[in-house]
Amino acid sequence: MNRSLDYLFGTAVGDRGEDAQGVISLVRQWAEKEVIGNRLDYQRNYAVLFEEKARVLALSMGLQRLALPEGQGGFGWHDPGHVADVAAVLSEVGRADSSTGVLLAMNYALFSILTRFSEGRAGLVEAMTASYLDDELKIPSCALPGPGSMGRETPLYKGRSIPALVESRDSGPTLSGANIRPLAAGLRADLFLAVCADEKGRPCIALVPGDKPGIERGREVLTTGLNALANADISFVETEITRESLIQEPEAVPMLFTLLNLFLGGVSLGAGMNFFEILGDWSDSRVIRGSGPLKENPLCASVLADVAEEIACSRLLLHDLARLVSPSGRAWSLDTEGQYTYAVMIGARIQKGIMRAINRGMELMGSAGYAKEWHAEKHWRDVKTIQSLLCGVGAEAPVKMDTARCFYDCREI
Repeated sequence: MNRSLDYLFGTAVGDRGEDAQGVISLVRQWAEKEVIGNRLDYQRNYAVLFEEKARVLALSMGLQRLALPEGQGGFGWHDPGHVADVAAVLSEVGRADSSTGVLLAMNYALFSILTRFSEGRAGLVEAMTASYLDDELKIPSCALPGPGSMGRETPLYKGRSIPALVESRDSGPTLSGANIRPLAAGLRADLFLAVCADEKGRPCIALVPGDKPGIERGREVLTTGLNALANADISFVETEITRESLIQEPEAVPMLFTLLNLFLGGVSLGAGMNFFEILGDWSDSRVIRGSGPLKENPLCASVLADVAEEIACSRLLLHDLARLVSPSGRAWSLDTEGQYTYAVMIGARIQKGIMRAINRGMELMGSAGYAKEWHAEKHWRDVKTIQSLLCGVGAEAPVKMDTARCFYDCREI
């Protein structure tokens, strides 16, 4: 029987070009050779090898340039027509290491937003692109509405607190906000993509270089997973930014949520698919004394089926979300708010599905599931962290309210 991942968890790739398929295949080879094939060594020397492997993927293989404009030295995958390809690449990266996948996902979200709203920002796009062409690993970080404070009542974005405020001054916009928790990499980030509110409470996005005066980083936050992307709470103390670094178009914030749910869904899906491979190898070699292979036991087979079902459904959902976001593949027309609603709804479901798959499989594996040698526990920790940051504590209620507003025209929640 064909047990390849593409066969077992197949989706219609549509009009994916040869170039895109070539990139996906190349990343898969990197994942299998550089990380999956050397799990124990990678685990034991993670801090050093993460940097080494990430540099190979981002710089030597060019994935850091994937979303840069094609005319300026990039691959040109920043446009909506490539979102399915980007998600597929991130799934392959996620099979190897979720931290690397999250790093690239924030990278792609950054340039997708920047190029989508490039009018009047030609100089900024050119400067940002040039910096990403350097032979240096770039670490962006996204700060979404959530925990934080400004010493005053915070504006809301669809029920989510916006802890950063931008004020207009003669010298230019100034950003303020305390104890803001980025998605990841806050301790080392060289650029922040921060959701903030203007003086009228309207949500917008600020691009803030990590070396700007007025940025204060707290101590490293102890996290469950994504350990290579050391995080820290960030405070902006009257941090000055340029006018072109402030993206105030109404579609910008919902588009950022849409892209992050899609891209991080791809990373978690990849981790789930590799967990499926780990569980498959484990179940092939386990025997129940006196009754044959473990996987032939009906109760055990039922658990294995749960794992496969959750992963298969999550991949189909991710594929459909990419089609909704892509202008050439949408089954029906959705505006920005519609895409946003489907993205947060499907994104939360994907994270929940992958977590359930890993939980069920680890229960069956017992001590092997929790042992670092099998790498299953690292996938659990990484996906749990992504889920918590994207749709974790307190975030499920806002997603439900988003859905109710869209489907039932609720206006006061």
